[in-house]
Amino acid sequence: MRTKKILYAGQAGTQKWVKEYGEKLIAVRYKYDATIDQKMITVELVADIQDWKKNDQRIPHNKKVRLKIMYGEMDLGIKIRSAGGIWNRKDGVWECRYGAVKALGLTDRIVENKNKRV
Repeated sequence: MRTKKILYAGQAGTQKWVKEYGEKLIAVRYKYDATIDQKMITVELVADIQDWKKNDQRIPHNKKVRLKIMYGEMDLGIKIRSAGGIWNRKDGVWECRYGAVKALGLTDRIVENKNKRV
């Protein structure tokens, strides 16, 4: 099945659907299925609207974070390395993806980036 055309509410070709669905209409899609020689018209509707606020404290799982592991904590160093962590010799910290750090339970070891992109 192939989508040939997507029209958004209010564009020419959507008036019929705007009358039927009103403010809930987002888009109308024209799909064609060559195997059964049919054209389908689908509509995208708003099902529910809720208040939402962005969480500025959330850290994406794939973002690299910096960890302070003290000299001699070899078991933690091994865990970080096995999770894909890399030792940053210049800054004296480990760098690893946040998802792995969270899975290891080491989020309390995260240190600030000091204006550096990791």
